[in-house]
Amino acid sequence: MSEHYDSLSPKERELIASLKEIVSLSENMRIKLERAQKELSSLQATLSSERRSMIELKEENQHLREVLQNWRNRMNSVLEQLGEIK
Repeated sequence: MSEHYDSLSPKERELIASLKEIVSLSENMRIKLERAQKELSSLQATLSSERRSMIELKEENQHLREVLQNWRNRMNSVLEQLGEIK
């Protein structure tokens, strides 16, 4: 390999050096993209979990509103009945 490299012109050596640099940069970019993909996947899983939690909380909130409304109706009914007793 060394003999072959020695027979290359300076321009060819420069091109080989540039290609090696491109290979190195490409590998670094691949590693960064893989990390970003893993992080994105993790964030998507977290988002999905949070959405499910939000839906559950909305349902619970709606149920509690209905319970509160029922209690208000009952209290109003009791107050009306008390007013009629007087």
